[in-house]
Amino acid sequence: MPGIVPKPYHPSNLVGGGWQCRHMDGGWSDALRGLAVRLAGTDVEWMLVGSAATALHGAAIEPGDLDVAVSTAVGVRTAATVLPSRTDRSSPTDPIWFSSLAEPTLSFVDPAGGRWTFGRWTLARFRVELAHIDSPAPTDLLVETPAAAVWDERLVIDWKGTQIPVVPVEVQLATMIFRDQPDRLQATLAAVDPASLDADLLRRALAGRETGGTPLKVPDVLRERLANSGAADAGTVKTSRHG
Repeated sequence: MPGIVPKPYHPSNLVGGGWQCRHMDGGWSDALRGLAVRLAGTDVEWMLVGSAATALHGAAIEPGDLDVAVSTAVGVRTAATVLPSRTDRSSPTDPIWFSSLAEPTLSFVDPAGGRWTFGRWTLARFRVELAHIDSPAPTDLLVETPAAAVWDERLVIDWKGTQIPVVPVEVQLATMIFRDQPDRLQATLAAVDPASLDADLLRRALAGRETGGTPLKVPDVLRERLANSGAADAGTVKTSRHG
């Protein structure tokens, strides 16, 4: 999706300094910096998602890898030219596939019909995964990875002088609620000032995660944020109480 202009990041929604907290020191942060430096010399439009994005938003969690969304399939293939692919191709007996010079990316279709272009590398001894998903889902759904709408809301964090595009925390909160990830959700809510969340963005993200009419178990603190925004519409997002 060329020409995307990320929104600037304002750290006012973080409690205690957010990404400057102690958990930012570690192998994953070295890998993230290395990734940003390598991609800076390309035209790849990318965005940090997953647990590393949650940590960058201030949550006291330790990412297991770096998950990176890329706006186009061509972008993943371009990234493969600047990332350290292995010399030898992964074999079918290997426990995990890694990008190689002979096979820098994989293409496959997931059970939901999403067409993936995917690559996996190691930076600073940390696993880094890049993916573009061409999803059959409506493009206006605001969900973390496969939908196009999230690219219009992408933020950029100036992290120690390195520019990091990142998915908004409101979109991540909807993902955690949808996937029933209570520990990660509580860690994020402990780091974020609910009053500074973008209520409209949060509402759209929750609506994008509703499936089959099943109400989402939205924590009371977020329900209150939506109600206090002055624009709550009970017919837009169905929620059930969840303390």
